Amino acid sequence: MPPRPGKTQSPRDGGPSRFVGREHALQKIAEAFARGRLVELVGPPGVGKTRLATEFARRTPPLSALRFCDLTEAASLSAFLFQVARCLGVPVPLDISPEELARRVREQVSADDALLLVLDNFEQLPASADAALAAWFERPGARVLVTSRRRLAGASATTISLAPLSTERRPGEPWSEAAELLVTRAAAFAGDAFDPQEDRATLEELARELDGLPLALELAASRFRMLAPKQVLARLSQRFRMLRRPDGTLTRANLRESIEMSFVMLAPPEQDAFLASSVFRGGFSLDAADAVLGEEGESWPLDLLESLLDQSMLTVDQDPNERRYDLLICIREFAESELSRREGGAVRAAARHARYYVGLGERLVGSADAGARRALEHERENLATIVHRRGLLGADLALRAALVLAAPASGLPYITVEELLGGALGDDAAEGAPPLLVGRALLSRGTVRRFLGRMPESTADLDRARAIGESTGDRALLAESFAGLGNTLAGLGDWGRARAFFERALEACAEPKLRPRLLAMLANSFGGTDEYDRAIPLFRQCITESDRAGDENTSATSRLALGVILLAAGDFDEAERLLGDALEALTRIGSPHWEGITLSYLARCKQERGDLTGALTLYSDAVARLDAAGVRRAQAVALYQFATALIEAGELSAAAKHLRAALPIARENCGEYEGVVLAAQGVVAARRGATGDAATLYRRAETSLSAYPKPMFLAAVRVLLGADPPAAFATCSEVRLALRLRSPVPAPHTTSPLLLARDGSWFRAPGSDASIPLERRKAIRGVLRALARQREERPGEAASVAALVEAGWPGERILASAAAERVYAAVATLRRLGLQGVIQQKAGGYLLSPECPVVLS
Repeated sequence: MPPRPGKTQSPRDGGPSRFVGREHALQKIAEAFARGRLVELVGPPGVGKTRLATEFARRTPPLSALRFCDLTEAASLSAFLFQVARCLGVPVPLDISPEELARRVREQVSADDALLLVLDNFEQLPASADAALAAWFERPGARVLVTSRRRLAGASATTISLAPLSTERRPGEPWSEAAELLVTRAAAFAGDAFDPQEDRATLEELARELDGLPLALELAASRFRMLAPKQVLARLSQRFRMLRRPDGTLTRANLRESIEMSFVMLAPPEQDAFLASSVFRGGFSLDAADAVLGEEGESWPLDLLESLLDQSMLTVDQDPNERRYDLLICIREFAESELSRREGGAVRAAARHARYYVGLGERLVGSADAGARRALEHERENLATIVHRRGLLGADLALRAALVLAAPASGLPYITVEELLGGALGDDAAEGAPPLLVGRALLSRGTVRRFLGRMPESTADLDRARAIGESTGDRALLAESFAGLGNTLAGLGDWGRARAFFERALEACAEPKLRPRLLAMLANSFGGTDEYDRAIPLFRQCITESDRAGDENTSATSRLALGVILLAAGDFDEAERLLGDALEALTRIGSPHWEGITLSYLARCKQERGDLTGALTLYSDAVARLDAAGVRRAQAVALYQFATALIEAGELSAAAKHLRAALPIARENCGEYEGVVLAAQGVVAARRGATGDAATLYRRAETSLSAYPKPMFLAAVRVLLGADPPAAFATCSEVRLALRLRSPVPAPHTTSPLLLARDGSWFRAPGSDASIPLERRKAIRGVLRALARQREERPGEAASVAALVEAGWPGERILASAAAERVYAAVATLRRLGLQGVIQQKAGGYLLSPECPVVLS
């Protein structure tokens, strides 16, 4: 009896749900058919191959026959031929031989060169079906579009690899492609009860967690009848139970079964390699595959990876230097689940993975070149997962991985490093791990906590590291622990006690390479108390010794510190040269934290030379870097310095905002700067005419500074109060700044201000007595508020068209050309309403004229 035929349908008759995205893929299919007659769509299970083929067929001009053949239930050559014959209307007598059936099908395909035949779900067919398909193209005939999870063998097809939908939202688009499909299908399932605008961020995150895989998105959307988006996201730890439809109302009702179908088609060595690949995170290289998969059998890992790629179980990037491989999240979770069922399989694979990556990471950290840093950046997720597998692998490997990630070359934010070190140390303080390894981890976490402003926790970690250094007799750990304790005290402004710890560190130090770094810390303690005559020679000695030792990092930070002191002392030429050298070296080494600090002082150099435009640009960059790094003390200092430049530029609102942000950070992390921040707030108040508030702030600044040995800061505050600069500090940068800031305030603008309601509901144009209501003009209101916000937050910079579109028409999907037209129309309307000359165009965007004061009411 012949096999039961699969579905035969015409995609032009009705059709499934609204098609989302994939326009580029449709174009590629059309271009491929312009070059040849056989096109293959290849991709992982659930990626939407059938849906794309259906849409292409639906859009094909109805010039001739269109046939759609579902091969899901065909598992042999004869079943394949029979189902294609039925689809094409070829008579199939009961006694027909396979050879005759193949001939008739081939002739039918060759007879109509206007035919489009779609062969769906080809992957489970044997190689003989590939050969039969290839024979159809020995002479002219129909076009054939094949969907499959594996590549065709022996057929001269144009292969189009189909990736999941994009999870990145393009400018001007309300959703990413993946989120748009999720929203569209959720609305179909949940109806009016579903409001996508309430959970935009959750829906985008859910789309990312589902890999942008259309089947997974469809199955997740079906749950929105019962669950809110946040509930669906929270339950993805049970991914395969969530992503199924027990009622069978969807064509593919179970994501796990869909993946399992592909898994069982793999040969045993391919299955072993596939399961072992689930231990990787963030992709992996061929070298890593050799180390981790090489022990799974005798097959060459490269061949295994190629087979997995052919079966759409693996993805590969297109890096021109080195390819990286990965599994989609849902496929990886399936593999992890299967691997856990094999006795000892997960532990063996994870151990090989950990040994390889810890060794690689330690080698990369020891190299200072940019290539090593890029390689380390690629492997951060693999190293982090070793920490997360501490319970499986033990504390030793977890601590080593965490220490690699704690190195500046990894480029991770300090808050992340703190979490990783905490995970490696664990609640049991890494009991059973080598004591020196534990001590190093405590030293590293103590240092990171200092940068984050957690001084008590930092001190506790460093003191535990010191105790391990003493008990083991490791003088390097002991010296660095003393130095760390000194730096914590320095961060609190206790320079005297800090200096004592630095001196103890130098006494304990037995490593010549460590000595220049400790000398730099001692020198910094003198700089902290404005004892420049003692600090400067020590820093010059540090630079000489670190250059001789080849310690580029200490050499760079010593140049930075010496540049800061010379800048404070008023020697701008040498300061700028040293800071420039430091920035070049730190950029080469790769240290965003120190780069941010250096940029902030280079900005101060420009400010002292009168280049406010250059200074504001550098300050903005510095603050952004330090904010990303989370270095609290440096953030406070940079925000304060940025604010002083904004005051000099006349941007009092922006300056006040930065000073408000700096004050609590300074109070907690660098008390000596609290006083100068308060003084700068006094300057803002004075320039706004609030002389009483200014006097109060100046007094508070004096009181705050009296607790710290910073005579230069105190002298600067007294200059603001009207005192003459003391001779010892007359050329110092803070005193020079105070002299500039206390100068008579320039005459007020002759231009009347633009008055604007804080909620944007009305405005009053300069020189006008009439208020213009905007309550019913939502888009124009949003655009004007965005321009005012840009003026306050980024003075002098134009707001981009994309930002103004988002403000005026939030969430709308608008073509770029149409978006620009809308913004242009809104600006034109505002100008007609009285803001002609107030709204200016610059660098492809718009801004409020810097010459026009803006008052929020």
